[in-house]
Amino acid sequence: MAIINCPECGKEISDKAIACPNCGIPIASKKDDVLIRFPVCEGQLLNNRCYVYDKKAKKILASGKQGETLSFICKKPTLIYVVANGFFGKPEVIAYPGDRFDVGYRALGKIYLSKVDAISGNGSIYRR
Repeated sequence: MAIINCPECGKEISDKAIACPNCGIPIASKKDDVLIRFPVCEGQLLNNRCYVYDKKAKKILASGKQGETLSFICKKPTLIYVVANGFFGKPEVIAYPGDRFDVGYRALGKIYLSKVDAISGNGSIYRR
């Protein structure tokens, strides 16, 4: 086992780690991977299922649970939207290879997408 620096947040981690324990980025991510972090809201009891869809092809590109960072390979600009069970809204964005996004949660359970430079944080957030 060797210690390496996370390519996203720079913290020291094991080279055997599947994902960085600090920022959650999959360690094996490539430059054409799109990463979308679905954090857990403070006080939330269940980790709901989350999905990333290709709007044009009408197919699921990635799925997981809140608290995870989902990834999919993106070779060209793709119109995507995200869904988090238990919340409403289907925010859309054109994703380019290498993009990073955070899913945010507004009052009353509406979700939104924010483009970020790096995936960071521990997977939990406060509602706005």
